[in-house]
Amino acid sequence: APARPSAVRGRAASVSVRAAVDPTIAYAVAQQDLFFAAVVAGECAYQQGNLPADFKGRPEFKDIALPCGVLVASFLAIQTDNGVVTPGGLILGAAGCVLAGKMFLDRFDAIEDDGMDWPGPRVFPGTGILFALFALLANVEALPRIMGGV
Repeated sequence: APARPSAVRGRAASVSVRAAVDPTIAYAVAQQDLFFAAVVAGECAYQQGNLPADFKGRPEFKDIALPCGVLVASFLAIQTDNGVVTPGGLILGAAGCVLAGKMFLDRFDAIEDDGMDWPGPRVFPGTGILFALFALLANVEALPRIMGGV
């Protein structure tokens, strides 16, 4: 909202009215969290059909349940437009990104590199690590913006 002058002890002062939460930033990050959860689940479903059950580094639905659940909860919390719950949702989203990133890193490390297949089966968890990092940064960088700092 534009600033409007008001009288304070005989002097003109500028008063600006602003919402507790900037909805455009919060919604953008919430959508990224939800999309990242969908990517994690989709990649797991895709790999279930492509990799043998005994393949080291194969994603399992039990391993993605917590990160995806936390990311969806983050989406729901951010959507509240509440001055306390929305920042909590961003923190929850950051935690979900860390969990997903750890899961991708563990998978990346578990896959043995034979040196013959490039980029090989490590491309999916490697890309997942990058996606987790980008989503984590979106959540962390949005916190000061919605709190009115930047």
